[in-house]
Amino acid sequence: MDEFIEIKLKVSTKNECTESPWWIIIDLHQMFRLDVCDVASMITGPFFSREEAQEHLERRHYAYSEYAKVYCHSGYYSPQYTKAVRLSNNKSIK
Repeated sequence: MDEFIEIKLKVSTKNECTESPWWIIIDLHQMFRLDVCDVASMITGPFFSREEAQEHLERRHYAYSEYAKVYCHSGYYSPQYTKAVRLSNNKSIK
């Protein structure tokens, strides 16, 4: 049986021209083989504003390489996330 939980998040209204944005910190390092565990180890997040991700990166700079960057993704293809973001922005939901 599925359970429903209510989560409250501070979601940025600065969407960087992206529907239902969310951000990650990606810290690229050399990969010698294709391995999902290696790729996953390069990603931190999700964050729900660029500012939150950037503050985290600056606060924990010692845990990341010089190549770490904040990157914006779209949650458009996740109906639940898109609906939640639209509701948070007081937009009508279809």
